[in-house]
Amino acid sequence: MKKNTVLSVRGLSVGFKRDASVVDVVKSIDLTLNEGEVLGIVGESGCGKSVASMAMMGLLPKTSAVRGEIFYKDKNLLNEKEASLRKIRGNEMAMIFQEPMTSLNPLLKIGEQLMEAYRIHKRCSKKEARNQAVEMLRLVGMPRPEALLSDYPHQLSGGMRQRVMIAMAMICRPGVLIADEPTTALDVTIQSQILALMKDLNKKMNTSILLITHDLGVVAQVCDRVAIMYAGQIAEEGDVNAIFSSPKHPYTRGLLQSVPDIRTKKEKLFSIDGQVPKPGSIKKGCPFANRCEFVQPVCLEEDPVLIEHGQQKVRCWLYKEEVALLESAIARD
Repeated sequence: MKKNTVLSVRGLSVGFKRDASVVDVVKSIDLTLNEGEVLGIVGESGCGKSVASMAMMGLLPKTSAVRGEIFYKDKNLLNEKEASLRKIRGNEMAMIFQEPMTSLNPLLKIGEQLMEAYRIHKRCSKKEARNQAVEMLRLVGMPRPEALLSDYPHQLSGGMRQRVMIAMAMICRPGVLIADEPTTALDVTIQSQILALMKDLNKKMNTSILLITHDLGVVAQVCDRVAIMYAGQIAEEGDVNAIFSSPKHPYTRGLLQSVPDIRTKKEKLFSIDGQVPKPGSIKKGCPFANRCEFVQPVCLEEDPVLIEHGQQKVRCWLYKEEVALLESAIARD
């Protein structure tokens, strides 16, 4: 049975002003998030994954240049006014940020922050909001939830603050949850608990999750599909099992090779040579060409398009025969 698409991103580009020009940090990406699905977006720091998520939530500054389409159900969010976006944010779409201590207000009690989010969107009594806050804290596995309402953020551990952030994001039962590196600042044990919690909430509440991370282990643990980003583009996309068992793009292969394996002993971990190019520095060709062991002359001249290859989509000239067939089909149409 095919699931409904709840979030559809088409041709999304995001640019920022540099001197007299606009430099794109996200370049014409397409993504779909289906009902009840967990989609991972993976890439190195600076690849544009967080900027793309902020654009989806309408949280980028007005000075940014955002183009394309971002459909939540039947609404193009880029065409919605700020008043309409405020009704959607936190209610139908919610976001968990990287560092809970900077996301929670240190001057307000936990209960006040949870209840405020619920009352703004649901227009209910203080008593009902309090009951929902207690119930949500209990659902995310917090001990003594009623007593916690009177605590301040600094009184909680990092893992507990992250659970509060998840409770705050989920209190209105949103259809889409965007989680931007939700376990970065946590130790391994707490990280595992938070990921298990998010997967559990995904199953119980049928919330679709867009999980942004640089950790392939996290993707393997909770995601259904994954999109690999490089230099603002989608390099490869597909089912998690297919990507992990048969990666197509050289960048994806390099990422998987760099993951430590306790079953084998290596003196040195694998690393991809070179560095991620700065936004705007690649004027032509594939942005991964200067780091790729399979580079060809065409890679330095033309940027490949994203094509279907088996169960995956891949952007690479190694599959130029498929590209030729695609261009031929487009020409015939």
